[in-house]
Amino acid sequence: MELMKKGCLICVAGLCIGIGVGIILYANIGGDTVTVFQDGLHIILNISYGQSSRIYNGVLIIAALVAARKYFGGGTILSALITGYAIDFAYDGLSGLNLQLSFISMLIVFLIGQTVYTIGLSILIRCKLGMNGLDSLLYRLVDLIKIDYRWLRLGADLLLTIIGFLLGGVVGIGTAISIASTGIMIDFFTKIGGRNEKSIKNVS
Repeated sequence: MELMKKGCLICVAGLCIGIGVGIILYANIGGDTVTVFQDGLHIILNISYGQSSRIYNGVLIIAALVAARKYFGGGTILSALITGYAIDFAYDGLSGLNLQLSFISMLIVFLIGQTVYTIGLSILIRCKLGMNGLDSLLYRLVDLIKIDYRWLRLGADLLLTIIGFLLGGVVGIGTAISIASTGIMIDFFTKIGGRNEKSIKNVS
């Protein structure tokens, strides 16, 4: 029963990650750091956002399987499979609305996407059935070099952004917000989830 519950949460996490990225792409003020990289792949390989996400996740899944098995699991694969399709679904659905958004509206849309995205990543971490490929590798580095996750995430975000930009990915104010906030938000939502679990156990 517990395993089934966690499996459902992993599906929710994958949907949140994909929908969050789709919303961020729709805002069009610069993607989150991973999205900038995936956007670069999308442009240089002439494929959909979802397909570029699946390539990115596939490479990281292999790397996590080899170097970070402690944090690798069924959730790593399941969430990655769902995420790519959720990106295309959210982005295509929002694009079909043909809305004319002001800059403030686009910023609000981006912040909504960023929040949904980081909540999805934090749910995946809390499930403990396998993190996403990038976080698996980063948490393995935490074990090895004892540097706080948020700083490793910041370094990874900067690297992905630079490479994505060089490949042609869109960089803007949203990217700057993402670099500064993604690691902090994931850390915050993960800890909030942990406190909620303890509260529920105490009540029961």
